[in-house]
Amino acid sequence: MPTVIKGKKVEPTSGAGAGWAAVKVAIAFGAPAAIAALIGMLIMPPRTVREFISRTTCTVLSSFILGPLLTIWVITWQPGLLAQAVQVAAHTGVAEDLHSLMGLFYVMGPCMLIAGLPAWWVLGAWVRWAQRMQEQGIPNWVAEMKGKILGK
Repeated sequence: MPTVIKGKKVEPTSGAGAGWAAVKVAIAFGAPAAIAALIGMLIMPPRTVREFISRTTCTVLSSFILGPLLTIWVITWQPGLLAQAVQVAAHTGVAEDLHSLMGLFYVMGPCMLIAGLPAWWVLGAWVRWAQRMQEQGIPNWVAEMKGKILGK
């Protein structure tokens, strides 16, 4: 039986289907961010749970913030790339109304992955440097750097 909202009849399955479609799109665009975190974790594993949480959060946020910006730059740099990605999507057998969305995903997914990886490594290097400074002390570190730079 349809539900009535503000004088309009709404079919319950349409709302549920739209919600499920939104979840699938969120998962599809979140997958590159998760893959970036996993690759970063395999190459430079975290030492503590706190480091894991902070580096994963930073990687995912970097993917979501910088990934679309990188995608815009790539599409501006290679304007035909998006059209080719849409053609590839058309040949994969997805529904016709999803060709442009899948084409965008084919370009944006790698861009999000590439944008997220440096965040994991930069934050990891910073955390390890900060931990070293806490153990060693800044004056000793400065003396060590002077020795390395001046060749002593």
